[in-house]
Amino acid sequence: PEWDVYAAYGPFRTFKYLPYSVEFMFCNLVGAFCRLVMSCYTCSRYMINDTLIGRVICICRTPIDYINPKRYSLVNKDIVKLIKSQNKKHGTKCFGLGNLNKMKQVNDGGQLISDMVKADPELKDKDIRVWTGDTMTAASVYHQLTELPGFDTLDSIFFVGANGKIGNAVCKHLLTTKPNLKIRIYSLSHTLDHPNVTYTSDLADLLNHKVVVLGKQLSPRKYAKALAPFRGASSKKQELTPYKCRLILDYTVPYIPIDLNGFKNIEHHQIAVLETSPSSNFLKGHFDIGFGLEQHQIYPCHAGCIINTLYDRKTDEVGEICVQDMMTMWKRGQELGLSNRPLKF
Repeated sequence: PEWDVYAAYGPFRTFKYLPYSVEFMFCNLVGAFCRLVMSCYTCSRYMINDTLIGRVICICRTPIDYINPKRYSLVNKDIVKLIKSQNKKHGTKCFGLGNLNKMKQVNDGGQLISDMVKADPELKDKDIRVWTGDTMTAASVYHQLTELPGFDTLDSIFFVGANGKIGNAVCKHLLTTKPNLKIRIYSLSHTLDHPNVTYTSDLADLLNHKVVVLGKQLSPRKYAKALAPFRGASSKKQELTPYKCRLILDYTVPYIPIDLNGFKNIEHHQIAVLETSPSSNFLKGHFDIGFGLEQHQIYPCHAGCIINTLYDRKTDEVGEICVQDMMTMWKRGQELGLSNRPLKF
């Protein structure tokens, strides 16, 4: 009975054969129509630890609203308006920002929303807390990497999106715990100053590293161009391939598979998806629908906001990620029966 436009990017057939530009335009029209009669819609409710109720609520905004900078202020105003209405109607004090609603371009990773809440005459004394859950995502990515077979002997990784707050936190912790690991970052801006970190503007360089991490969405055309010279290269024996890359790990949302036709030795996997333990009572209900995930699975940012609620976090979780908090969040998640979804090679 509930419809989530972003489920179109999950394993559903609704818009499978349409270009993304057409999908975006269609969703833009739907969103404009919806805003004539409502400002938000609910997707699901679930129980947390048999004591609290969580709810997924979407503002009526679509991808174009997050692409066009002129619409950023409208998105942020809608978020604060939703916070205000939910607090007034239900007394809700804890709010987690979903994927696009916490982009750095839109509101500086949630920092602007936090500031707007504190400056609002109606909300500033309501003890409202704003969270992104990104600390748990960073912890999930870090552990998924370090638990890879042979990761301790790996000499280097290639990272797309390392300048984002999740990638930045993951890289900083890897450089501390894996002092011999070299990190090659695809970016024009240099934000990490470390002897083991180098930068490149050549995306094709990803083929020179056994493990590639994707934390930023790029145009499929960019990957096609970077991979083109080696597409269809011999893969009868590993040592005969003219490239080192074997594994691409992707924590971008929505997850969009890369065209790897002609690359039998390279696997592309989605990471940063958590599973709940069947024996745990931590989460009950429809916490796992509307996101393109399987049953009993949850994104770590969603889980991080839920954990903050359960542990009654008193401060906002916005802006940069505290590396020490990553380990604390991961430990709490494990105690509640959460773990990374295993990779199937």
